Amino acid sequence: MPQTVDVALVGATGYAGAELLRLLIGHPAVTVSQCVSTSRAGQRIDAVHPGLAGFVDGCFVGVDDLDLEGVDVLFLATPHGAAGPWVERADAADVPLVIDLSADHRHAPGWVYGQAEWHRDLLPGAMRVAVPGCFATAISLALAPFVAAGHFTGPVQIVAATGSTGSGATPKEGTHHPLRFVNLRAYKILKHQHVPEISIFLAGLGPVGPLHFVPLSAPLDRGILATCFLRPDPVLELEAARALLEEAYAEHPLVRVRDDSPELRHVRGTGLCDLSVHADGEQLVVLAALDNLGKGAAAQALQCLNLALGLPGELGLGAPPCLP
Repeated sequence: MPQTVDVALVGATGYAGAELLRLLIGHPAVTVSQCVSTSRAGQRIDAVHPGLAGFVDGCFVGVDDLDLEGVDVLFLATPHGAAGPWVERADAADVPLVIDLSADHRHAPGWVYGQAEWHRDLLPGAMRVAVPGCFATAISLALAPFVAAGHFTGPVQIVAATGSTGSGATPKEGTHHPLRFVNLRAYKILKHQHVPEISIFLAGLGPVGPLHFVPLSAPLDRGILATCFLRPDPVLELEAARALLEEAYAEHPLVRVRDDSPELRHVRGTGLCDLSVHADGEQLVVLAALDNLGKGAAAQALQCLNLALGLPGELGLGAPPCLP
């Protein structure tokens, strides 16, 4: 790979793709040469994303106009189920690195599951990387230290609230803002598609019991707050549980351990995940907060790029959240 890598991005008009483009623009080792759109081909990028005016130049290219010759990295921010043909084109053009933000290649043969903190040793030199889902990232980061330490095998109950951008840019009844505003509802109760993804990842770290997951549709645009209930065996006191979290993430600056409840406003627009742990007798509660478009998608994709190229994982992700 050259010192500055040539990047092509497919799906830059979607929420995750637009967030990834924003992050790539400020990355010191990246040049974004092509942005592909199936619906906005020929339109100026800064006309579709006015907030990027002065930061990006050029127009979106169409599907048939993407030229993969000389491209070092192809990012796919496509809808689920649409990545396959793009991977075939990348394979035919010998693109060195493909990073897929969709669900299409998670835990697939030949692909590295891009959980940046726990698979940091698998990512250097990787050629095909599948970025974990947003719920999967929050829940996995919360539970992984306890699974890896062998502290529990029993069932885990999880409740997690998410913002509307997690459902993509195409309007749907469940994400339409007038229906979501001043409202809170559960959906895909005990049937969310991220549960098998999480279970496979955690099983690679140690024994783990069944996950019972209830996602909540929250009246906000971005962010996830996950609450995980587990009972360690043997009992784990609060001090020991916190020490496990701190030790697990001591070398990972994008994961922070908090005393009180993490808050979405403290991670908004960043690649950060904030964790905290709480105990009451035999019960442990682990909380995780992240931006579903940031650490839950685009920022973690950028971490995967960095690690695959042998760069520090947090490169290009050093900006703090907006305050307050």
